[in-house]
Amino acid sequence: MSTSMQHSFGNLIIVAQRLVRLIGSVPGYHVGPNMKKWGHMKLRSVLEECVFEKQFCKSPLIYQFSSLGSLDEKWMSEFACSLSAGKADDGSQLGIGKPLIVWPTVEDVRCSIEGYAAGSCIPSPQKNVEKDFLRKYWSRWKADHVGRCRAMPHIKTFTRYNGQNIAWFLLTSSNLSKAAWGALQKNNTQLMIRSYELGVLFLPKTLQSVPQFSCTDKSRSNLDKLALGKNIKTKLVTLCWKGDEEKDPSAEVVRLPVPYQVPPQLYGPEDVPWSWDRRYTKKDVYGSVWPRHG
Repeated sequence: MSTSMQHSFGNLIIVAQRLVRLIGSVPGYHVGPNMKKWGHMKLRSVLEECVFEKQFCKSPLIYQFSSLGSLDEKWMSEFACSLSAGKADDGSQLGIGKPLIVWPTVEDVRCSIEGYAAGSCIPSPQKNVEKDFLRKYWSRWKADHVGRCRAMPHIKTFTRYNGQNIAWFLLTSSNLSKAAWGALQKNNTQLMIRSYELGVLFLPKTLQSVPQFSCTDKSRSNLDKLALGKNIKTKLVTLCWKGDEEKDPSAEVVRLPVPYQVPPQLYGPEDVPWSWDRRYTKKDVYGSVWPRHG
């Protein structure tokens, strides 16, 4: 792990108790108040309580995961509504964001560190991946900023962003599926979930400054620079954020180790999303084809 990523994870540990909420899923048919306790409806209810900077109005969403369920456009709209919840600091609704799916292409897997074998950690069938309506969502897996572009991902993350600024960031066990996130039924009066999941949602917060101890001036945070009891806002950014933390002592910058580069790059006309049950005859970096034969 790079020094910058280690530092970022350290910052997360320091502020985690102030920034995070748990988002879980429990199998069952959830009705009444229980609808908002689990799955994407839980995420929707948490975001509805949050206030974000106006820059995130109608800003895009990123879905990044390792297995794709059997989806339809109706559910994708339902899911986007939940992830687009929240208000801007002027009181207006953030509005629906355009979703982008970060997913390795066949060529990404073929040229990866493990070759086609890396595709085993991205176990989605062709019948789920190659649906026409999904084409507009596909975006490239790029991770040059952390030296992991050729490492195929099994991590699952969801976020809303504007440039290198992050509204919120979810690290979770949930793939993009109705089973994991739940699907509304019976005229939106019931949420059906099929699997257990758990995620950690990182959010911006307004904090009160508290006494801090530092051995060096270099390691002093903006919290140290404010008088005791003054408000300070946390600002979530990627590792590639180029802003100046010193210019705004009323903000504490939290660099999140987002594992892919933002904004994502849309697929080109020749790009094909990876599916693990197709046959690939073009040899990988080890001279193998897929599937491998014993």
